[in-house]
Amino acid sequence: MSPRYDAVIIGGGAMGLSVGYNLIKRGMKSIVLEGDYLNAGSTGRSMGILKERIHHAIGKGNEDLIRIAHEGLKLHGSLSSETGINTFFRKSGCLMIAKNEDELRTLEKYQSYFRSHNLRDEFLSPDTINKRWSFIDSNGLLGGFFSPSEGIVHPYGLVWAFLESIKRMKGKVEKQNWVKKISRSSEGYKIEAEKDSYEAENVVIACGANSSELLGQMGFEIHLTPLRKEVLISEPIRPFFGPTIERLSKDYQIAQTMRGEVLGTLGYMSPGYDLSETTSKFLNEFAEETISILPNFRHLRIIRQWTGICDKTPDELPFVGHLDDGLYTTCGHYDYGITLSPIVGRLLADLIINGTQIPLLKHFDPTRTPLK
Repeated sequence: MSPRYDAVIIGGGAMGLSVGYNLIKRGMKSIVLEGDYLNAGSTGRSMGILKERIHHAIGKGNEDLIRIAHEGLKLHGSLSSETGINTFFRKSGCLMIAKNEDELRTLEKYQSYFRSHNLRDEFLSPDTINKRWSFIDSNGLLGGFFSPSEGIVHPYGLVWAFLESIKRMKGKVEKQNWVKKISRSSEGYKIEAEKDSYEAENVVIACGANSSELLGQMGFEIHLTPLRKEVLISEPIRPFFGPTIERLSKDYQIAQTMRGEVLGTLGYMSPGYDLSETTSKFLNEFAEETISILPNFRHLRIIRQWTGICDKTPDELPFVGHLDDGLYTTCGHYDYGITLSPIVGRLLADLIINGTQIPLLKHFDPTRTPLK
């Protein structure tokens, strides 16, 4: 006889584990099924940068994405003490830089939008940037906008915090247990996986870019584009780095972990699922961009390079919510899913348990149109 649960969560990244953690914390018998090893997907391959200034929301009339990111960032700040596991959260702040007039005008437009939604954001001249962070070469900059509240978390630490908390509450997480099929049953749903089959009253599909396939089995056409992004990490050096630095026009980010490693990314690869590909082109372009801003990194030794993945919806807003009786999803979080994971897990658990619409999730309804 198949084991029966109140909820089965498919996907063991930060989002799926957060949903499981919040459901179990509220008394629901739940299990999280991960098809691969933990951290094999988008969470473990990310840089862990936490943003509340999400520029995808601008021009869409959707301040809820800003609000939910703000709430997610606040929860990250308390998660280590709540779970008793260090997620290595650090409120580093983030500096968005402009190297030309077009970039500066774009950042000024963004700043106006963010400030209208009560986000702290200040313009810094090149001289001010150099005085505040002397290791930044500001000669090629026209300025930047700094947010002190944004931060960084270790993706493995975040996963570990949710995982250990679930285990402590007698919940279950099964890895390397790929879900092959979901079907409706007389009492909810039957989930057939490689290791076993399961019965559940509720199913949450939270497996990133792979969510489309499982949702398609249930008759829901959810369009997600898998985006690949190369990332690198350096040898550890003395922790001195201040804020995360971003150049939006290049999709460039660089940050330092609490252990001292320097993490960085630039640009996107072609859409796809192949995570084995890495290129010398990325390494060379990243080095050129970095040395123009941080010349002292000229001799920094890189120890590893990999490819991450995220999933983008057609309107660049996530799908979070109710699809059918007992069927839910959370996917399409682009490159900000790690920021949203604590708050989305909490809100989705509220929706499942209480059965009433959550106002903050209204704009992310997975049945919204258009989906192409």
